[in-house]
Amino acid sequence: MQGILLMGMPGSGKSVVGRKVAEILNYAFFDGDSEIAKLHPDRQGFLDKQGDDGYMDMETRVLTGLSLNNSVLAPGGSFIYSEKAVNHFAGCFKVHLNVSLGTVKKRLSKCMDERGIVRLKKVGIEGLYLERQKVYAANADFALDNEGFSVGEVAEKVVAAYCMRSLAKSVSPVKYVSTNGRSTASFSDALFMGLAPDSGLFMPEVMRAFTKEEMNLMAHLDYAQLAFVILRRFVGIDDSTLLQMCINAYDFGLPVEKHGSLFIAKFDCGPSASFKDFGAQMLSRMMAYFAGKLGKNMKILTATSGDTGGAVAAAFGRVKGAKVFILIPEKEITAQQRKQMTTAGDGIVSVLVGGKFDDCQALVKKAFSKLEGFSSANSINVGRLLPQMVYYFYIYCRTAADTIVVPSGNFGNLVAGVMAKKMGLPVRLVAAVNENDEFPRFLRTGSYAPISPSIKCISNAMNVGNPSNLARLVWLYGGGMDERGKIDVMPDMESLKKDVLSVSITDGETIAAIKQAFAKGITLEPHGAVGWAAIQKLGNRQLGKIVLFETAHPAKFSEVLDALEIPYAIPDSLAGFESLEEHFVRISPDIDELKSVLNG
Repeated sequence: MQGILLMGMPGSGKSVVGRKVAEILNYAFFDGDSEIAKLHPDRQGFLDKQGDDGYMDMETRVLTGLSLNNSVLAPGGSFIYSEKAVNHFAGCFKVHLNVSLGTVKKRLSKCMDERGIVRLKKVGIEGLYLERQKVYAANADFALDNEGFSVGEVAEKVVAAYCMRSLAKSVSPVKYVSTNGRSTASFSDALFMGLAPDSGLFMPEVMRAFTKEEMNLMAHLDYAQLAFVILRRFVGIDDSTLLQMCINAYDFGLPVEKHGSLFIAKFDCGPSASFKDFGAQMLSRMMAYFAGKLGKNMKILTATSGDTGGAVAAAFGRVKGAKVFILIPEKEITAQQRKQMTTAGDGIVSVLVGGKFDDCQALVKKAFSKLEGFSSANSINVGRLLPQMVYYFYIYCRTAADTIVVPSGNFGNLVAGVMAKKMGLPVRLVAAVNENDEFPRFLRTGSYAPISPSIKCISNAMNVGNPSNLARLVWLYGGGMDERGKIDVMPDMESLKKDVLSVSITDGETIAAIKQAFAKGITLEPHGAVGWAAIQKLGNRQLGKIVLFETAHPAKFSEVLDALEIPYAIPDSLAGFESLEEHFVRISPDIDELKSVLNG
């Protein structure tokens, strides 16, 4: 990787910061003054004898002999007067460590006449400060004040800026193609269409893999920075706007807890206390951006199996001009999940459907084929799916996991993981499903048959008998599946089974897993418990270091935990709903009834 060049006045802290940066990145460190002192211990004496030009010639020879790759360099500030030295460092990431003139004087008060500072005697410290500051500012890729912060804090800022710059390389526009093979679109068009015109699901045509070296750099980025680096490859939004979107979207954390040999990623810190927040928060911002830029309406029609609806309501509820219709399987979600949608405000229309999630999803697809101007906010929409890749990289960089266990229903979360794997993430995935076992049977037999009607389980967000995103998974492995769930071209089953394991868990096993985890001091909700039970079932397989996705907060499933007498805390994001008035409409799983609601 390119080197890091620290620029600044004598006394700006280049050496101490540089050593810390090199330590963090495991790079070589070269201190210009130290390198010169090896040849000329009396630097001031050499300068007095040879003059500025002679000193700069000597310094240039020393500096141009230094290695630049995977190095942190802190040369003397006078290198800027040498065209040869400046050209030598041209490919480096140039950082200006800025300090005030007063600080320079204070730090050099006892050694200013001994440092060998070029041009000091000609222009004085004030003149030198002014002329060098102008050159540093004009040439720096990144500048920050090195006052009022610890060395560690400054070094971490330098490292993060360097990693973002190294990872944010030039990108080409990505074309989006349908899994049915007959439609293409730009990202903005795919975002607003949701479903492709040929009834397939959009996917990026190209997913360039990150190198191992690039993934090492990712470990030094916070979540918003990492989201920016990954998403800029796909979304066609200018860098400054996209970075600010990511910062605004991800103002909540993603704790990864270690319990013995198991890591648990807790996705319950967002506004709806679910992993769906990581996709919905970014989706709403991208749609608002393109709606304003292209003059498009924001009419959203989406189906939820439980958690998507709350995340979408939280993400779009305050977006100006957005109108969101959420189809909810009335008897298959918890009261807490329902109230997150039915109390969300005027922009959110909650539609309680007398059927199952598969009925809701089928209604959405029919509506897209008959009505114009609607987009989706569940994982049908590639704009919801892409941001979910980010947390796979984030978690891997903090755990070096071998296996990630993903509670799976409509398979958007799993597909995001497979996409991350295609982009270089060296992990194996486990699709942990409940009694809706169509996918593990497919892996086992090579024959796919949807479950209709889907089986009602306590892990309600996974009560899906024909996952929409299975078409994307099949496509990723070279196959083809139509919108009805019929496989026209078989995927590469050998590769698929190598990358993805799948286990079906009963409600009885789920309840046992909740109890077992609680006995070890861990409170799990039913979906995370399905993942826990899957790990137990796969115990004889070599899974290595494991991360379990705990996809929502246990308080969202109070009925289950209360029945088991498992205590849980209620986070602020889920508090207060009981006092709010609910607003909703009811329909049967009928397209004409839905059209009346949408046109009303």
